[in-house]
Amino acid sequence: MAFGEVVHYVTQPTGWPEPVRGIASLLSPFHCPDRPSNEHLASASSSTFSEPLVSHEAPAPESYNAKDFQVLIHSTAAGLNALAELPHYGGERSTVPLWSQLLHALANTLSPDVLILEDAPFIMPRVQNVASQPSNLIDGHATLLAAHAIFSAPRTHSDRSRTSSRNEEDKDELMYSADSDLYDGSIDSLDLPLQAHMLPGRGRRLSAVVPVLLVADSCNIVPLLCSTLYQRRVWGIRQPVVGLCCSSTDTIATAIFGWLDSDQAEEGHMAMHLALAADACLDPLMGVFDFTDTCSAISLAQFILGLRTHFQDIEDAISIEAVDSLTPFHWRSDLPDFETQLGGQFDERVASWTYQVHVQTSSSEASSSSTPRTPSPLLDTTLVSYETMSSPLLHTIVEDEQLHDTNIRLPQDTRKTKVKGRGRGSQPRSLNSSKRTSSSLQPLPEVKSSTSSRASSPYPNSQFAALSDTGLKDGVTMSNWLFERHAFTVGRIPVLSEELANTTGINAMIETYDQMTAFTWSDDIKTILLKAEADSSVLGIRKELCNTNGGPNCQSSTINVPSSEDVEFISCRISILLHAVQGARQCDDVAKLHGANEADRRHEWDALLLNFFRPVLDQRDVLLERQLNLARNLAADDSSFATRAQDVADAYESLCHKQQRSLVPTTGSWEQAVAARHQAIQFSEDLACRLEKGNFAEVIAYHSSKDPGTAKCDAILVIPCSGIAAAILQRISSIDEQEKLMKSFMLVQDLQLEKSDTSVGEPSSQIGKNVGHSQKTTPGRSLQVPSSSRVSESHRNNDTEKETILPKNISCDEPSRRDLLLPVLLAEYKKRDESAISTAMNQMKTYLVSAVTFLSELGITDQPVFGLVVNGMLGAITMAWKANSQIYVMERNVRHYDIRDPLQALQFVSILPRLARYGQGLRRLLEKQLATIDVNQLGSKPWSKLPQRQEDERLAAVKRTELEQAVTQDH
Repeated sequence: MAFGEVVHYVTQPTGWPEPVRGIASLLSPFHCPDRPSNEHLASASSSTFSEPLVSHEAPAPESYNAKDFQVLIHSTAAGLNALAELPHYGGERSTVPLWSQLLHALANTLSPDVLILEDAPFIMPRVQNVASQPSNLIDGHATLLAAHAIFSAPRTHSDRSRTSSRNEEDKDELMYSADSDLYDGSIDSLDLPLQAHMLPGRGRRLSAVVPVLLVADSCNIVPLLCSTLYQRRVWGIRQPVVGLCCSSTDTIATAIFGWLDSDQAEEGHMAMHLALAADACLDPLMGVFDFTDTCSAISLAQFILGLRTHFQDIEDAISIEAVDSLTPFHWRSDLPDFETQLGGQFDERVASWTYQVHVQTSSSEASSSSTPRTPSPLLDTTLVSYETMSSPLLHTIVEDEQLHDTNIRLPQDTRKTKVKGRGRGSQPRSLNSSKRTSSSLQPLPEVKSSTSSRASSPYPNSQFAALSDTGLKDGVTMSNWLFERHAFTVGRIPVLSEELANTTGINAMIETYDQMTAFTWSDDIKTILLKAEADSSVLGIRKELCNTNGGPNCQSSTINVPSSEDVEFISCRISILLHAVQGARQCDDVAKLHGANEADRRHEWDALLLNFFRPVLDQRDVLLERQLNLARNLAADDSSFATRAQDVADAYESLCHKQQRSLVPTTGSWEQAVAARHQAIQFSEDLACRLEKGNFAEVIAYHSSKDPGTAKCDAILVIPCSGIAAAILQRISSIDEQEKLMKSFMLVQDLQLEKSDTSVGEPSSQIGKNVGHSQKTTPGRSLQVPSSSRVSESHRNNDTEKETILPKNISCDEPSRRDLLLPVLLAEYKKRDESAISTAMNQMKTYLVSAVTFLSELGITDQPVFGLVVNGMLGAITMAWKANSQIYVMERNVRHYDIRDPLQALQFVSILPRLARYGQGLRRLLEKQLATIDVNQLGSKPWSKLPQRQEDERLAAVKRTELEQAVTQDH
């Protein structure tokens, strides 16, 4: 698509076009001692810089320079270089969680009022030829936006006493946040046209966002810059736009500056100009930076920190009066010019559209039978209710109970924003007047016969996990999915019966869980953390952490963890932890003002996993957004399951009863144990009803046809077993059989994900350009920007070869065919939302059951796999294991961590080194079992759902053929 942009490729620092020469002057080198940029982070000392920091007090944000982020800069470079050494294992690795944390921290210093949005959609601008713009292409995707936000003023009691006529000086009013003392529940709307907004939304607007620093990949950066320029035209803002083009799987950041030329308007489009470096060589003066190079990253930090004045200029230029005074300018792709496109048929088209909407809506309402999904009574209420999840600053993790009166010290939102203009009054409305409910896909009222001529379509896992759970009734439910795989949920409650403890392994597993997650605060930890080098920009959070009461009488845990070795390991990365805490708090602040975004939260969690599980080649790894095989339906393979089902349900009811009896009544854990027992009793009644109807086999077959076969896991911590997969495949002579086994047996699928944005751009040889001159981009071609591969090639030409983060000549298939990945922890992220957390917990059940089943196929049982279920900034650690052919998922009364609190964030990351050591133990177990693995048995009935679905489809085809032949014979 062409938006009418004119691209200026600049060849030298003095060649920046005049309109952006001022902002480009902020590009300057930062001199630092030579140091290998790929040196792994062991400790970040001030020797990296010419002027070491000696103060332990944080400077004022407006005086920050790159030295105040020295440790984070170095750790980012080290982490990205470490990723370069790792195989892909099924898809290109995302680099965003590492470099976005640095950009977020830097952008946060631009203004006290800065609003930072990550993974944010934006409205695309119209293309030059409006008729050629696809109707379904409306939103673009920004990786990060640092913006100024104008918020609606809350209506106060004093407002109601004012007369409708106001003096002219009253127009310059302060707009306060909704927690003002005089806030009475109603909020003024912003009286602005849609053209003044570039973020999606309709109806009553309570805020407007004007981006200042834009970060996006090569597919989105041009429309993002154009939309921002057009929005500024509506606001009457003439300052240039600053953008950074950063691929999600690359490490190169390229500065791009944009401006409008109103004198060169063409057919309603104002001429947009973009300027960027012409060459791929790393050069801070040309705006080409590499996050893996410490000196280059320092230069980038200096450039971003230098944008404070630019940010202030835009704040000062914002005026609602300017929006009203300027000629309306229509630029949004979601608001087409109907009169221009449809001509005289405009009225007829609107009438036709109105009729179609009425018919479709009426039909939908008549046929809809959806009901709001209600959470399971066994769902951990401390995980569902966000406000009660946050534990106070105690010295061990608060667990089991619902938490009240928390005292996490979070920054209060005292933001005040001046804006020249006025708001529009609205009717009083409670901000919490309604709660979101999620409509779920309901099971069919009648179970389809397994001999249906057309195979039933399976659910996607995310859709399946959102279904209402009605127990073991005939419909498709999570309880049925678990039951048909010999799996049950349990609480973290030891049982008194030694026989039951030995049969289920529950007491031993709880002890393992406690060893893995326990934490004891001590003065020794405090001393080590205070001595560790930390960025001055987060010294205040470290002070808050170390001010925790760590006296010897407060060490209530009997497990003395973490070890001194782990504390030293964490202390070397303390800045990363503190920046994550700061970012988590800012995300929570943004959510209150602008709404929650799932990706806003996941980057902080991903950064913690990557930095504290610390991927090392052939030792441990962190994979993000990978496709998993899910477990097959065991009951569908077992014709005798109906005769044993009631005994299995009775055994589960007995376990729930024993757990309940182990607790003291009136506690939160006891109430959940009672609910679990009642559910187990209901399971028995549901099974009895099904057996009485005599349709047990048909119900199981229907469930199997609807079971999801794969799922995308947000993150998985694995232990690579080098050469194990190759050793297994060597026992199979047929290449086709090898491929079949790899596809159906491995937990992490070896599927190539869709090409990232780095593959969209064309090689420089295919994009003609006049270096140093203006050139209109060709429609359909991406902007030519430096990438790590091009920069690497440029360095090779200059005898300064540099490693690339993503070597293009390495096949992603090779490591997957060589290594076997053992799962240690699986993660599922959701934004802060009560209606989404039960879905996340259901998804986690499918991950854990499948991971445990995979391990059992390798001969590894009685060993747990852990889960991390995230609700916004709160994460809960769950666990599953297999004992005596039964799988147990421990998801109730578990420990949870709020990473807005530095102590709880410290407690969470202290688990990760322990998980890494545990994973090494799993690998040793596998090595012992390797000789006993029967490859023929693995291939005869693989554990995953994929081959089972193929078997069902083959049998259905045979039955259809037999049915057709019978019909033919009858005729």
